[in-house]
Amino acid sequence: MERPSSLAAGRLLIALLLLLVLARPVQAQEANETYTVAAGDTLGAIAAQLGVSLDALTLANAIDDPNRIRVGQVLLVPNADGALPVAALAAATTTGRVRAKAGDTLATLATRYELDPALLAELNNAPISRRLFPGQPVNVPENVLPPPSINFGAITAFDASATIMQGRTGRVYVTSSRPLEVIGRWLGQPLVFTALDDDGLRQAALIPVDPLLEPGEYALELGYTTARGVDLLRTWPVTVESGPYEYQDIVISQDKADVLTPDVVVAERERVIGIWSQISPDLWWRDVFQRPISVDYPTTSPFGTRRTYSVADVGNFHAGQDFGAPEGTLILAPAPGIVVLAEPLAVRGNAVMLDHGRGVFSGYWHMSEIKATPGLQVAAGDVLGLVGTTGLSTGAHLHWELRINGVAVDPMQFTEEPPFVTP
Repeated sequence: MERPSSLAAGRLLIALLLLLVLARPVQAQEANETYTVAAGDTLGAIAAQLGVSLDALTLANAIDDPNRIRVGQVLLVPNADGALPVAALAAATTTGRVRAKAGDTLATLATRYELDPALLAELNNAPISRRLFPGQPVNVPENVLPPPSINFGAITAFDASATIMQGRTGRVYVTSSRPLEVIGRWLGQPLVFTALDDDGLRQAALIPVDPLLEPGEYALELGYTTARGVDLLRTWPVTVESGPYEYQDIVISQDKADVLTPDVVVAERERVIGIWSQISPDLWWRDVFQRPISVDYPTTSPFGTRRTYSVADVGNFHAGQDFGAPEGTLILAPAPGIVVLAEPLAVRGNAVMLDHGRGVFSGYWHMSEIKATPGLQVAAGDVLGLVGTTGLSTGAHLHWELRINGVAVDPMQFTEEPPFVTP
């Protein structure tokens, strides 16, 4: 048999070396949950070798520039659907989560966060010596940690409400290494972020939950657009719990019912939706709400009550908080804002709406007399009007409503809580 020429032998050697490189086993721990970058690797070649898309690999590791990876860098390997692998960790309602770093064990995390090793092992249903892959979520006691640091490009930390009751409002806080236009989506709708400091490195958004939203787990989407125009987005689960809402039948007198034709109801609904769908550039509301009416007057119908009406299709739950009070009682602004509506309406009666900024609006219905004018800037405690029973009402009372990103939420929550905890 003729011996191959030196050129052919060289080609054969190169082919064999290429086969060895392509056949090199994935460098991973925990059943291919991570990959360690080797000399000569490119992100595209790694994605092909792992059988995942380049976009999924880029997003899973918050890589701003796919052309810049370094030898020794540990990459998280997404599943076929693009989701990150998550170890089977024990679920506990009293836990939060941190993400492990390269080389971490449960023991090193216990030391870092000054936790009882036995407790940490129990929360994660694993021995304290368990090795963790970088980015692996680990259960920890919820109230002992600051917002966790995360490996998410320019976003260095975030803290979001893990559980929100129907009709209540959660929050998400984001810290970044440089000023960002943070992207947030909740139930397909954009969240409105507000800077909490002068340098813009800490931002927050309110997460409103509709009182009729079915209890269960929903995705909070969070991210930003890189300098290269790539959207980096991740999702975190938020659990919606049932609210303690009762049922109520409302009987309306015929004289009021006669004016509530479908055309009138729909036109009024479109009018107010057009107002509370706007986003003002500044948030004027920073402190807890004052009550819009004296504490002498009790709640007669709480927010969220499921309702049926004897006439008109005006909604199936109570979108505000009612306070029973004599006609002529003062109605006060609970926080700074700008009057964006002050006029009589068929369903809401004599009505005033305040814009508190950044998609937050409050409404005051059924007044006997309006004392505010559109465009007026008000402070907490300023008079807006007087209690009455105009519109769709069965007696003198104040209906106080709060809309965040157009969603009706319980205003009483914010008589005890400010919108955000600032640094």
